[in-house]
Amino acid sequence: MYFKSMKKIIIILFTLSFLFSTRGDLISVEQISTRTLGNNQIYIDNELSSTTTDQFSLEPVQYGYWYYKITYETVDKNNNYHVATGVLSFPRVDWPLTPNQAFPMISYQHGTAVERTSVSSQQNDIWLLPAFLSGSGYVYLEPDYLGLGDSSGMHPYQIKEPYGTCVVDLLRAAKQYDLQNDNFMINEQLFLVGYSEGGYATMAAHQIIERDYVDEFSITASLPMAGAYSMSEIMVDVMLSFESYGEPFYFPYVLFSYVDSYPEIGTIDNYLKEEYLFLEGMFDGYHSSAAINNVMPSIPATIMIPDSVTAFQNNDNHPLKIALRENDLWDWIPGSPMYIIHGIGDELVPYTNSELAYNQFLTNGAENVYLELLPESYGGHQDVAPWALLGGFNFAQDYKIICEMGDSSLDGMIDILDIVKTIDFIFDGLYHPISDLNNDNNINIFDITMLVEIIIYQ
Repeated sequence: MYFKSMKKIIIILFTLSFLFSTRGDLISVEQISTRTLGNNQIYIDNELSSTTTDQFSLEPVQYGYWYYKITYETVDKNNNYHVATGVLSFPRVDWPLTPNQAFPMISYQHGTAVERTSVSSQQNDIWLLPAFLSGSGYVYLEPDYLGLGDSSGMHPYQIKEPYGTCVVDLLRAAKQYDLQNDNFMINEQLFLVGYSEGGYATMAAHQIIERDYVDEFSITASLPMAGAYSMSEIMVDVMLSFESYGEPFYFPYVLFSYVDSYPEIGTIDNYLKEEYLFLEGMFDGYHSSAAINNVMPSIPATIMIPDSVTAFQNNDNHPLKIALRENDLWDWIPGSPMYIIHGIGDELVPYTNSELAYNQFLTNGAENVYLELLPESYGGHQDVAPWALLGGFNFAQDYKIICEMGDSSLDGMIDILDIVKTIDFIFDGLYHPISDLNNDNNINIFDITMLVEIIIYQ
């Protein structure tokens, strides 16, 4: 009865939160798909066989999954309210009927997307990464980002603050859903991972969480991969080199995003040749990157008014240059472990972005930062991505803890601290399923007695 009453209270509070919304509030959850352990393994094997060679394999999974679209509330860089979407996937435990484990969260920040509908929340089924990670014992989260999915407005591409707030608020929404759902439990571990734009977003989220949210989240490890961490230097040099570039749409995507987010930069017609002004309309979320590339010259900078390029290059205080410097990510001090991964053969985002960040972090005094450069033989930006993700997974596995029943402190061990935490739950009138050892929907002296016996006889 106590547990059912608590569930009713949570539902009432959830309804009130919708009326008086704040950052991180959960708006809705919609199931996309689910698979048992056996069906999940079959799905993963089929996906691997169609996308990789025998050279690439994954360990068998231990769980099925539940996969949901999640809608929540967040803000932009000016603290304006936005509705945002993403996905949540957690391990499916078919026996026992009441889950008896609490899992770490892993937030995956996806790579560059232009179309609103190309993100995971808009698809009809899961994809390989969340199926594998949830099957391996992680609560998987993937934000769509502002301007993608159901979010309105222009996507703030390569602007760090909105990545941080989107990730933080999705984590908050997932924790709310944990309280409302009997099918999964979250422990205190948090991993951040992403590739390309997602590598940049991962490093941005790491910086912003440690800057603003240390009382709320503790990062177990972050794994930024192939990110453009030096927007104002390395990436400017690439884009203004007047050489062919494999994905020319990147250039206007950054420009339009910054013009949208920083009014002081000016308007698009201050920068683009008249014959290319139409490009702005193609970044409305309904055109593909391929369609944009088809109308772009192979040398991206040639869409620019020559005088605007000269003015940018010759003025260290140019508003666009200031905005780009504001969004550099290579000069700070990560506190939690960070594994920076990059392919040497990356032709789109030079690996020197990662070298610069790594070296500066060490110079600044960081103690838990590591650089993993993958050989040029692994291929370019797209080809090396699976290998980078596999390496990141292996690093995360060294840290991962799955908490068992009775581990009230969620630290991977059952000891006296769990007795103290369980007593706190009783006195505070709180319910956490992982402390309910006799599964009677209540936490009381009987659970403490069982916990003492586990500690004595383990």
